[in-house]
Parts: sequence; C-alpha cells; structure tokens
Amino acid sequence: MMLCAWILGPFCCGFCNVAAASAPAREAGVAARSEPASFAIDSLPLHDALQAYSLATGRSVLYDAGQVAGLRSTAIREPLDPDEALDTLLQGTGMRARFASSGAFVIVPVELAAYPAAEGDGGTAAHAAFYGRVQRVATSILCVDAGLAVGQYRLAISAYVSGTGALHRVRAAAQGHADLEPRIEARLEGAQLGIEPPPALVQPIVLLVTPQTGRLKACAS
Repeated sequence: MMLCAWILGPFCCGFCNVAAASAPAREAGVAARSEPASFAIDSLPLHDALQAYSLATGRSVLYDAGQVAGLRSTAIREPLDPDEALDTLLQGTGMRARFASSGAFVIVPVELAAYPAAEGDGGTAAHAAFYGRVQRVATSILCVDAGLAVGQYRLAISAYVSGTGALHRVRAAAQGHADLEPRIEARLEGAQLGIEPPPALVQPIVLLVTPQTGRLKACAS
C-alpha cells in the first residue's frame, strides 16, 4: 500500500492545492458532508460540541484541548450548510476554524485563524524543504509502528513546531480509529525534524495522510 500525504499551511499547502487534497479524501470513503442538513446540537462544552459536529458531518476536527477547555458552544438546531453550522457553533468562543481540506479542519484562536500566510508560504524553496522534511519524518515514524495500520484509514494530524525543529502539541484525528489517536500523538510528540522552521511559518501545520496511490511512497507493503 502506498500513502499520499500533504503538509498544509493555513490557506495553501506544500505539495498540492486544497481542492486537490479533498478529492482523495472522497476516494478514500470519507463521507464529509457539504450539503445543507438539519443540525441538533445543544449548547455544550466546546469539546463535546465539536465531537458531535464531527459525527454529524464526517469532518475530521483537530484542536488543542487546553485551548477549548472551559469554552461553551452556541446551540445549532436548524437546517444549515456545514460551514454555517460550524461558524454558529463557534460564536462567542474566541475560536475559529482553519480548513485543511473539505473534510478536515483545525480549531484555533481567532487571532491565529486571521493571521495571513507569509508571502510565498508553501511556494518558496525554504518552505518546500521544510514541509518535505516534516512529511518524511512524520510518516517514517508512524510507518515503523505496524499496530497503527497507517494507510488503512484517513488520518489528519496537526502540530506546532518549536524553534529548534521539534513537533509538539500534536493532535490526531484517525477516521474510524479513534482508539489509535493517543498512540499516534505519543509517537510524534517531541519528534526532531533536524531542520528549523522557516521564518513566518503560520502554525499549527496540518498533515493529511490518505490511502492513495500517489507521489509519496511512505509505507509500502
């Protein structure tokens, strides 16, 4: 099996555009809904509301548990398209969604969601080299652990990168394999990239891995 992976910035990605990133997700069987639907999610602790939204839409959601602790969602109980529903759910929380693709998004504080990408982000040689390094290190670490069965499901990972080039505050969303998420996070937490992040890198970065014959031969079997 071969994997295709993308490292995504907030608005663009290092290896393919966001529109292209969403197509393999559909091919991988991810039922990420985009049409209007009737939502019935009460005002809840934000963690619980986001999980309910993810179940209702099939979208993968990643966030720092510490950032959403103590926050409460706005209830959504009407027909809305998923984007409108998510905006409503997050009203008054100080958090916003930053989309990695049509089927995955990261919840970040409003000031980070609005932060513009650096000029040429994802297109300069420095950013391309960095994204490539993250991709190789992360997938090589995960592929070593056969128990994670990487490549048999859709996986979204968000992480921050320290000034010394280490991954931290790693969050994983494994489609249909929530039991593996803590193990994935533990595997990648503290991983050394061996390269410093480029200037003005907007964080967190997001890695999407889907079972797809593509350009990245990460885990071959």
